[in-house]
Amino acid sequence: MKFSTLYLTSLALLPSFIAAAAVPEAAPRSEEASTLVKRGGEVNYIAQCTRVNSSGSYPASYVAWYANQDNSQNGQWPDSLSNEYRNWANGGSGLDWTQPQSIYFSDSGVTLHTDLEGWAWNAPLGNSVGWATRTSDGKQFTCYRDNDRFLFNRTPPVPDGSDRSILCYAAFWCT
Repeated sequence: MKFSTLYLTSLALLPSFIAAAAVPEAAPRSEEASTLVKRGGEVNYIAQCTRVNSSGSYPASYVAWYANQDNSQNGQWPDSLSNEYRNWANGGSGLDWTQPQSIYFSDSGVTLHTDLEGWAWNAPLGNSVGWATRTSDGKQFTCYRDNDRFLFNRTPPVPDGSDRSILCYAAFWCT
């Protein structure tokens, strides 16, 4: 059987094409591509939220923990949600997050310490802006700027037993 030079050359290049197609963790080049990096594994979202009912609304801050990042991309409820936090020194606004915080998860008894840089809010999407440490096992997470995208909306019943929905947006993610 006789093979042409063109046929043999195409077979020789085939492994190169296969290898080039299998690089899903490449550095992101756009906002859409940056979501490829946030795949699988656990994630803590530092979230700015609004608590809403028929009589009004107020800002609140939470950390939402997902055991699997893939389950945090389409409005899903987190596997664990921290207690609600507000900055009472600033009239009850949400937390600024650029000061170290100790965030408690009452459903698991876990505390997460966050320490974000003072410039974190001005960082571009995907830039490293600080860290968080889980006290139960000492696991350290690197935190990145998110784009304030919709994270989840939970209508009552909610964990705190109130009649207020919890509408949250992802300010930062920590993996």
